[in-house]
Amino acid sequence: MRARVDKDGSSFKMSLKATIILAVVVAVIFMFAGGWIRGAITKFFNPQQELTNEVVVKQLEKIQDLTTAKETDYGFEKYEDGGIAFLNKKQFTMFYTYEVRAGVDLAKAQIKIDKDSKTVSITLPAPKIQSVAVNPDSLRFFDKSDSFFNAADVEDTKAAMEDAKKKTEARLDRTQLLKIANKQAKDVIERLYEPTAEAEMYTVTVTTTNPK
Repeated sequence: MRARVDKDGSSFKMSLKATIILAVVVAVIFMFAGGWIRGAITKFFNPQQELTNEVVVKQLEKIQDLTTAKETDYGFEKYEDGGIAFLNKKQFTMFYTYEVRAGVDLAKAQIKIDKDSKTVSITLPAPKIQSVAVNPDSLRFFDKSDSFFNAADVEDTKAAMEDAKKKTEARLDRTQLLKIANKQAKDVIERLYEPTAEAEMYTVTVTTTNPK
């Protein structure tokens, strides 16, 4: 016995449409079910911690010295009258590259959480210069005729690096670098707590401290 089909094929079209709708509904159910299962698994393996002073303090202590600004540059130092005694040259020029890092010590941050007003207040300590490092592989020496020469020995190189570091520290624009470090630290901590704050409907306020 053959199924009845209208001349215009309307029964077939309705049957096909119903099949497609059913398939879409099933797909949507599986999609939401899959999302729920993935969420449940993620929550099981990564349980959401309640925001408390102790939790935030421990999280920040894990990061501790956060570097939020870095300056990489080079320096030329010219010596004309045997200004430093580590090389047997009366006139020469020293070239070197250096890196300066600045940031904040998050272990010294002050945290205040108000559950009633749903606010998290984090006050960061003043930023500081964390390190000034001269790249030993970058040291180059040139005599008065601009000819390259090597330092006499390891002690010469060590003395050159110490002098280059002192020169870098002396002309470093600390104010600008610490200003950048302060702003970057605020941005990093705000982004760090944004997902947790949104999940628990908290407002996070990060306050910086100006360097002295």
